[in-house]
Amino acid sequence: MKTEINKLLIMPLGGLEQIGGNSMLIGLNGEWVMVDLGISFYNKYGIDILTPDISYPASIKENIKAIIITHAHEDHIGAIPYLWQQLRCPVYLTEFPAAVLKQKIAERPWKDQVQIHVIEPSEKVKLGEFEIEFVSLAHSILGACGIYIKTSKGSIFHTGDWKIDETPLLGKRTDEKRLAEIGDEGIDCLLCDSTNILTSKNIGSEADVQKGLRRVISQYPERRITVTCFASNLARIDTILQIAKETDRKIAIIGRSMHNMIEAIKQTSFYTNNFQIGLGLIVSDDEAASMPDSKVLILCTGSQGETRAALSKIARGENKGLKLGSNDIVLFSSKVIPGNELVIRDVQNQLVKQGVFVITTETEKDIHVSGHPNKAALEKMYTWLKPKSLMPIHGDARMIYAHRDFGIEKGIKETIIADSGDVITLSNGKLRKIDHKHLSVSAIDGHDLIPLTSPIIKARENMSFNGHVSLSVILEKNGAISSFPNIIISGIYIDHDNQKKLNKMINQVIQNEAKLHAKNISNLKKNIDLSIVRLIFRHFKKRPTVSVHIHEKNEA
Repeated sequence: MKTEINKLLIMPLGGLEQIGGNSMLIGLNGEWVMVDLGISFYNKYGIDILTPDISYPASIKENIKAIIITHAHEDHIGAIPYLWQQLRCPVYLTEFPAAVLKQKIAERPWKDQVQIHVIEPSEKVKLGEFEIEFVSLAHSILGACGIYIKTSKGSIFHTGDWKIDETPLLGKRTDEKRLAEIGDEGIDCLLCDSTNILTSKNIGSEADVQKGLRRVISQYPERRITVTCFASNLARIDTILQIAKETDRKIAIIGRSMHNMIEAIKQTSFYTNNFQIGLGLIVSDDEAASMPDSKVLILCTGSQGETRAALSKIARGENKGLKLGSNDIVLFSSKVIPGNELVIRDVQNQLVKQGVFVITTETEKDIHVSGHPNKAALEKMYTWLKPKSLMPIHGDARMIYAHRDFGIEKGIKETIIADSGDVITLSNGKLRKIDHKHLSVSAIDGHDLIPLTSPIIKARENMSFNGHVSLSVILEKNGAISSFPNIIISGIYIDHDNQKKLNKMINQVIQNEAKLHAKNISNLKKNIDLSIVRLIFRHFKKRPTVSVHIHEKNEA
């Protein structure tokens, strides 16, 4: 993409087609800043995590002044440990996100090379063409901020994730005064969270949740209580610690990500007396399992049904020390992220079958509040900032389009629907697409980063639907097959009698192909592959992945 002189550019890299993977480039005169670099979740074919495509910013990394982080949720910060080496630029963020980031990169050999700049809310930083200001916004995690970006060619306000919470318990309220001041200065474009646009109901406060959880837990003084919530919601964790103290219970905290968040807060000024006293109540899983039910409160990860999270393992009976039964209550203090409905329901069903009483927001409305703005909050943000234009971000298509329509309804005449990879100019509050770069997300596969379009992922997808056939063939020097091939068929249902018949047919196919192609091993493999796929499709309507191994026999 050629450099556009004196034009303010916006290029989303993720977060506009789904919940997660949030990342945005802002550019002027060949210089850029990146706002957020997050992951999204996949849960298919052995892949749990996806990262944005940063091939373009990596190609101009010397021109990227910084990565600016709005807050420490995985979908905004989680890709840095995987992608920073390709960018190698400074990172600017507030105190708590900085503590989380340091934990995330602690085992990376390049950790000391990352320039981490901790910025106070309302502090201004000059980065080349850009003046950056962090503005406190309430959310469901500590240290969340909107990013005010001023340039000689226009201004942008990027909200990140936010809400209005008059009593957030931990962290700061949304800085309405500063937002109104910024609006008086004039905002050319608002990049705004769309997650809750489809709801008009009151969002509520963390203080309301504290009352709700206290009320529900107090109803079951003789039963063991397990609460599952987002590991990053430290206000919720603080609430559970306080309730445990009030009800004379010990706390068992289960789940690595929850322990990591607690360790992160210990490194910050948010580590208050309440937290210190509450953490003094912690006992191990084994200790909790041996204590009277009335004396234990368990706090664990897994509210979204994640396969590897603590609650899923407990539901499957994989936690050796802790088993749940008819005297247990599991309380889901969380919303259902779109796409997770089935896996959450599966975990809940497993628990119910073990005699556990499951409580969710379907029956107890005040045990969770969202961290995102409803329509009323969005309208207030428009009133404070008075933006000339709106680009809805952070949401799937239904949310993005609904947010666009709501903005128009409330008087924002200039709006745009963007896709990841679009290059958009901002001039005098007018937005115009001028280019598009094709992007392809990458998958975290073990320790490796591979394109989601990789043949490896395609092969796993095919095997999950069509099975796999492995053939091992010994070829004589004269081109004949020396013995019956070793055949292994996986993922296709074949009864015993049909297995014998199929093996004979496969053997015949191999014999026939060997007569035609024995002198060219590459052609022999390819033709055996095609013939086996056709054979199995004809009989079983499956197109398996076929692995052919040819072993040439040496003469004595």
